[in-house]
Amino acid sequence: MEKNRLEAFSDGVLAIIITIMVLELKQPAGDKLSDFFDLAPTLLAYLLSFVFVAIYWVNHHIIFHDVKRVNYPILWCNIAWMFVMSFIPFTTAWIGSHPTAFAPVSLYFFDMLLACLTIHLLIYLIARENGTAKDFNLGPRNIISIITYTLAACLGGFCPIAAYIIVAAVSAWWIFPERKKGK
Repeated sequence: MEKNRLEAFSDGVLAIIITIMVLELKQPAGDKLSDFFDLAPTLLAYLLSFVFVAIYWVNHHIIFHDVKRVNYPILWCNIAWMFVMSFIPFTTAWIGSHPTAFAPVSLYFFDMLLACLTIHLLIYLIARENGTAKDFNLGPRNIISIITYTLAACLGGFCPIAAYIIVAAVSAWWIFPERKKGK
């Protein structure tokens, strides 16, 4: 199967996700600068989510750059990843309204964990289909990301500010994609 349709569909879904997130932003209740600053939790949640989606979009492009073959497990795993990603606007809006409440914060970071796990499964399936499964391994950055998102999902409701900062730092680490061996 050709990878082009998968990439085009993924690009479209991610563009829609970002569009939904920005449409969820409400204008300030009044005309004072303080009314704008009252939206800080919502705007920060939007910023974190936008960067999260953007990082995944860049890395998804890199993942598929050298892919030669795509099979049904890869297609379905990619769809599962997009399904998880499609919840980001919902969880972003929820934590924007309730930035320190246990359930919204935990669900937000649980969604990030699921995105992380499904993309790693996708990478493994691609490696297996393209004959490079022996080279597949979870490096320190991958493991740290999984642990961070897991802890943020479990404990984020107890200490949300720390969870946001740690997840933002680990997510920012992925702005610079991993270099492939030999490149």
